[in-house]
Amino acid sequence: MSEQKHQFTHDSFSLSRASSYNLLLQINAGSFNYAICADKQLLAWAENFPLEELKNPQNLRDVLTANYGQVIVGLASTGFTLVPTALFDKDRVADLARFLDVQDNEDVYAQPVDDANVVVYKINQYLSSTLNDFDYPVINYNAKGWIKAVANNHPLDKTLYVNLTKDVVEILNFNNESIRFYNTFTYKNHEELAYYCTFAANELALTPDETTIVLSGDISDTDRCFTFLKEFFIEVKLNYTEVLSLPQDVQPHKILTLAALLLCVSSEED
Repeated sequence: MSEQKHQFTHDSFSLSRASSYNLLLQINAGSFNYAICADKQLLAWAENFPLEELKNPQNLRDVLTANYGQVIVGLASTGFTLVPTALFDKDRVADLARFLDVQDNEDVYAQPVDDANVVVYKINQYLSSTLNDFDYPVINYNAKGWIKAVANNHPLDKTLYVNLTKDVVEILNFNNESIRFYNTFTYKNHEELAYYCTFAANELALTPDETTIVLSGDISDTDRCFTFLKEFFIEVKLNYTEVLSLPQDVQPHKILTLAALLLCVSSEED
């Protein structure tokens, strides 16, 4: 995997039309990515900017201060729990947050991730503060869009959908197109990644010779993480789901979690 900055700008992109655009922001613990789209057309994309650039824009001043139609944000959490919708009571979020060991510098949010589950999650207040200069941003659990994108594409029961950032892996599985398993793990190398994928498969009573791994995020099919997984599982492939219309040189799996934030707009909790 690489920390290379991917960047793209469409020929038709113009900040004079920002009011008709959506700004998508994916804010991680130490950096952020952004994409700008009109309807479902990708107009601009860039990655791996320091968080200070959000609080005090220099290189991206024009981009980050434009008057967008909507600003849709995915915030990386420091802990979460999924609660069945039937058991969720918004007046008792504070009680649920006790299971997350919330610290003084953390805020708690809750929102549905699908019809059956609500995610209760905590965010470092510094990440929240990077949004102070945006008017009415739509804030989401960072993986919410990705989960919806997978769910919308008829997920298979014997498939683990895996999303990778620099040091965090998210693993998602469905049963009859409903979430059966979702968790995140910190990993350091290809061996630890394979361990967590194997662990998740075992928890789901899936054997490696019947389990497919579908990868998105910071990976390519030549990375050691990819080739090592192929030694264990019957099939390993990249996620080619396109939420936005992309140019040929933008790989769908690289931008999926960011682009999928667009799917959160119609379902955010008031």
